[in-house]
Amino acid sequence: MKKLCYCLLGLIGLAVIYSAAMFIYVKIQMRPLPQTLAPQSEIASLATRPQVHLVHAVNSVRRAEAKDQDFEGFEVDLNRVNGRLMLAHDEEHFDRAIPLSALFEAVENPAGKTYWIDLKTDLTPQDIDELKALAAQFNVSPRRMLFETDGGETADLLNAAGFPILLKVIDGFGEDGGDAEKRTELNARMTEQLRRYHPFAIAGSLGKYPALRAYFPLYNKAIYSATTVRPSLKKKFLKDAMFQDPSVLLFMQDEYTALPF
Repeated sequence: MKKLCYCLLGLIGLAVIYSAAMFIYVKIQMRPLPQTLAPQSEIASLATRPQVHLVHAVNSVRRAEAKDQDFEGFEVDLNRVNGRLMLAHDEEHFDRAIPLSALFEAVENPAGKTYWIDLKTDLTPQDIDELKALAAQFNVSPRRMLFETDGGETADLLNAAGFPILLKVIDGFGEDGGDAEKRTELNARMTEQLRRYHPFAIAGSLGKYPALRAYFPLYNKAIYSATTVRPSLKKKFLKDAMFQDPSVLLFMQDEYTALPF
């Protein structure tokens, strides 16, 4: 009996030590940095609003109907299928792709939802006109259609049309290797992107949230997180911090049911 008690106490002790270590690790990860990127305009600066929770990969009518009452918004993948803009993550899903209009028709109040649109294709001026017409048809404000994209011509077109941008960070932004000169150069490149596109928010994964919080403390953020089957204290502590962060305006999570859609 004593051995069992000692084993239990040992396990509890290890659990406490592990929890404390994860808590401290997350706090260290989110420490302020000396070279942060400040907003270049009022458009890009922090705007405190209630955090909107979205669900990942709503690329089918069945999934939209199933998640309609549970989430304030949907993440969708906008791709080009046989020349048309359709909802599909990649070629493997092209055979069951649907138009964005079908998604709007599937929910009770499309105008009340927020749409995180992950662009899998470049857009043309004709595409922009089509998206604006679709938004008007369903009375969806263009400000509720937020496009996750890199910088480039598509981002320029979206800006000109009044669609908000969820800007991805430039490649290699978090990989300066401790080199101060490289850090300065990466910050300068990212600052130029922010100045050019005035994004609604900067998009990144929950794992990258500490870096986004550290480098972009005054910018809006759009964070996405995958559901973890195994327990993850690190993810819990990150979420706790994120949910209290007024700069995180959008949080999108993976959330699946047993239904095959």
